Amino acid sequence: MDKEKVIDRLFELPGEIELAEENVISADRALRSVKELLQEAEDKLLTSNVIDGKNAEIRSAQLRSFTAQERELVTAAEYTLIRSKNQLSKLYNELRALQSIADLLKGAA
Repeated sequence: MDKEKVIDRLFELPGEIELAEENVISADRALRSVKELLQEAEDKLLTSNVIDGKNAEIRSAQLRSFTAQERELVTAAEYTLIRSKNQLSKLYNELRALQSIADLLKGAA
């Protein structure tokens, strides 16, 4: 990568980082939302006497079986958040690496 490409990339990265940060915030918001849906579904089941297990383990298993779809949404949202954070981390790593290269190029000039 030559000096001009390093400079160009250093100018591009802040915009990409900002977008990646917005994606993390959005993914976090989506995860919170689906977790609320799951909690609401569980609350509704518990208050409607659908869950009637004799002990906590059985009641927990019943809740899981009745809320499988909501739990899948939570899992998908968690993976989306992880991927978003990973992308943001990669961009920050690239920025640090390019800043180091720029420092080396300054010293060589």
